[in-house]
Amino acid sequence: MSLILLLAATTGSAPLAWTYATGNYSWTAAVSHDGRYVIAGSDDMHTYLFKTDASRGKPMWTHLARGYVRHVAISNSGTSAAASDTDGNVYFFQPDASGIPVWSFHAGSAIGAIDIGDDGLRLVAGDQEGDIYLFDTGRSGSPIWRNVVPGGVLALSLWEPNAVIVASTQGGLYLYDLESSEPSFVWTFQESISFPQLTVSKEAGYVVAGGSDGNIYVITATGQASDVQRLEGSVSAVATSEEARYVILGSTNGNVSRYLLNERLERLDSFAAHGLITAVAVSDGGERISIASLDGTIATFRGTLADLLWTFNTGAIVHSLSMSGDGQAIVASSDTGSIYLFDEALMSTNRTIPSGASMAIEAIIVVVIFAVVGHFVWRRRSRRVDEEKIYRSQ
Repeated sequence: MSLILLLAATTGSAPLAWTYATGNYSWTAAVSHDGRYVIAGSDDMHTYLFKTDASRGKPMWTHLARGYVRHVAISNSGTSAAASDTDGNVYFFQPDASGIPVWSFHAGSAIGAIDIGDDGLRLVAGDQEGDIYLFDTGRSGSPIWRNVVPGGVLALSLWEPNAVIVASTQGGLYLYDLESSEPSFVWTFQESISFPQLTVSKEAGYVVAGGSDGNIYVITATGQASDVQRLEGSVSAVATSEEARYVILGSTNGNVSRYLLNERLERLDSFAAHGLITAVAVSDGGERISIASLDGTIATFRGTLADLLWTFNTGAIVHSLSMSGDGQAIVASSDTGSIYLFDEALMSTNRTIPSGASMAIEAIIVVVIFAVVGHFVWRRRSRRVDEEKIYRSQ
């Protein structure tokens, strides 16, 4: 009985539903807000579309691009999805279809960032020459609007319902108003600083951006900085919750911090990981927080960074994390090309899949159990043979 209890106690708790190996590095993956679909890209030049409840992670379909697929996006319900490649192509998909793009568009250079609206009706993309393209996804692949920022597009985000925020490789943040029939430029912020880490708090109405100067900036809808804070190390990852005013910041020195966002960032708690933080994600209400560090470890927390729920070591650099709105589904992509889906809802009725050291411990314990059982069976059999010998001698 005690051995059985020990086995149960050492089983890993990471809710790994499935993994899928692409043919090369995977830099990007995203799960739909409702947790039903996953889209991923790979340097094997393919886009992959999965249903999260797929048996063994078998893709619904794959699509061969013309370059490395480095950026993907998916709408809240998974009815619209997009991918882009380093050859300058943008592809728009309807996930339940066969994997043939509804339309595609060829830009002047490699695409640096894409984003899709919550309802899937608008898609925005930016290329490395600084061109920004806005698409109505229900039309053909011709952009309904085009503009240019100096340098290339480093990051961007639809600030729905009426704006897009763009970060340039040359420096600065640029806001465009999409509400009118002719989208217009609104403001520029800090042209001398680039912002590789960019997110929008739609509930709070602020842009949160990590600058190349090592500061984290909170920027209002009018383009004013309401807060600037210096972190220990540079900002390497940032995420905001959709419904609650939480901001998760990861830094190059391995620290992760959780903040409450009003006009300023109020630090709530923190966690020290082993090495640079490569990605972070947070659920709508902050119920789940997930982080990835350079050593390949994914750690997920319940509500606060003091309540560690589970960890999983991929053994490779994790380049992206994406989380469903309720935090139940988490998708990650890695240096080995593997796509990982962790899903608490799917695994709640199934055996949890152990990871890393816990798998090794479990294997050792199983071996010990078999050895002990085998030993007792051998002893019993030997005793029976001895008893038979004694009985025959009498």
